Amino acid sequence: MRLTRFRDGWRKQDRFASTLVIAASIIAAVRLARDDISRPSPRMTSVIADSVQLARMILDKVVR
Repeated sequence: MRLTRFRDGWRKQDRFASTLVIAASIIAAVRLARDDISRPSPRMTSVIADSVQLARMILDKVVR
């Protein structure tokens, strides 16, 4: 019983992590669409971090 709850919780967490990665990737792609992304830059790092934060915020609102 306890193991089943643990597995269900793990699957749910894994699904949310996948959703977060996809959402953050889409947000970052839109924000960086016109930028040169052939090499890492401080702007790219910042946009990716902001995109992950925004995706987390959206996911938290959806889950509640």
